[in-house]
Amino acid sequence: MLDPAPSRPNGLVVVLGGGIAGLAAASRLSQAGLRVLVIERERQGGGQHRGCDIGPYTFDAGSIFYERSAALFDLAPGLRDLCPAVTRVQRRITPGGAIRHYPFDPRELLARRVPDLLHAMADLAWSRLTVRRNGTLDAICRQRLGRHLFESTGLAAYIARFHHEPPGSVDESFFFHRMAYVARATQPAALARMALRAAAGQPAGARIRPPLHVRPREGFAPLFARITAHLAGRGVQFRFGEELFALRREGRFFLLCTTAGTFHAEAVVSTIPLDTLHRALFATGSGLVSLDMTALFVSAARLSPQLGNVLYNFDGKGLWKRATIYSRIYPQEHESREFLTVEAMIPQDASPAPGAVFADFQRHMEGLRLADGLVLEGHAHAGNAYPLYTPGSGAVTGQILRRIERAGIVLAGRQGRFEYLPTSSSVIRRVAEELDSARLLSAVCGPTA
Repeated sequence: MLDPAPSRPNGLVVVLGGGIAGLAAASRLSQAGLRVLVIERERQGGGQHRGCDIGPYTFDAGSIFYERSAALFDLAPGLRDLCPAVTRVQRRITPGGAIRHYPFDPRELLARRVPDLLHAMADLAWSRLTVRRNGTLDAICRQRLGRHLFESTGLAAYIARFHHEPPGSVDESFFFHRMAYVARATQPAALARMALRAAAGQPAGARIRPPLHVRPREGFAPLFARITAHLAGRGVQFRFGEELFALRREGRFFLLCTTAGTFHAEAVVSTIPLDTLHRALFATGSGLVSLDMTALFVSAARLSPQLGNVLYNFDGKGLWKRATIYSRIYPQEHESREFLTVEAMIPQDASPAPGAVFADFQRHMEGLRLADGLVLEGHAHAGNAYPLYTPGSGAVTGQILRRIERAGIVLAGRQGRFEYLPTSSSVIRRVAEELDSARLLSAVCGPTA
């Protein structure tokens, strides 16, 4: 644990990045008595969590849901009160256009025709016996589900759409990081419990889930404004709209060169993309690849009521991967149109093409008769949205992390460590772990009593 200690006048710790990871690091370091400066290239805190107001609609990219015990709410007083509670209703479009529960419910097997059910179960049993893991996502998914279920549920199509790579070109670590529900649901004990519940007549998706909190109706701005104000009141300094372009060690200090000038610090915590930091330190790229994302801001005259409020595309058609339907989360009394954000991953080395992605989304949804009167209201580009795990990339990432850490930089957060972390709470927990293991207090403040 970081213990409180008096700060020294020259004991400055710079936190690179003002997203959730950077703000969590600043909070923890300032509580420990260190002088903290946060540098963020955007003009406000929140990193990728930023909204866009278009007419009566507020749009943003990424997940907006938080569990009641979310660690984010501990970063400033009253945050939970800003965030309304709603029931998240997640659905997916399966191959052929049916609407089913997300992400995958093995109980759907019971609704299949007997020959198809026997085929799926035989394939699953054979796969458990014969398929060997080889480090790829394809192999572990086929081992856990069998090829028949892997493809017929749409999971294979979704994975390929997410990465713009076939499952055989993705490392199996994605299965445990991103597909935790499937990993749990396909354990033998879980499958046995599922069979017992199904035999008792419990339908798929019958379990009632607790409400989740969502970002404020006005967008992310009130949430992160309160966090930054609270941290500023504790002495944390912020330099927004400033970007790092060079960083080097000079004795016991670090020299940072930003778009606003140069200065020294005794310690640096980086939560910015790992490749960006690598370029600032060594003037070369890391070789790691993160995928960018296009977020479409869409309104609709009609959306099918079956879609819930978060919809995933597991169909074989369509470029888009997820739609968050804000009009079912933040209903507006005098607004007749639905509004939603539609996300699509951008292939490596490709340019954003929001117009083409929207036209594809419109054809897909209207072709399935799930939507009418779709209008593209705007769009946004999210850089470095997700790390791309190729087979063997874990070893390369480890080498890069060690090289940077030998230079004395503390790496934290999803972007900072090239690590997929699915929730804000998991990000904040990992930040605390990295700061604790880095022993910044003894490095900057010296021994404490």
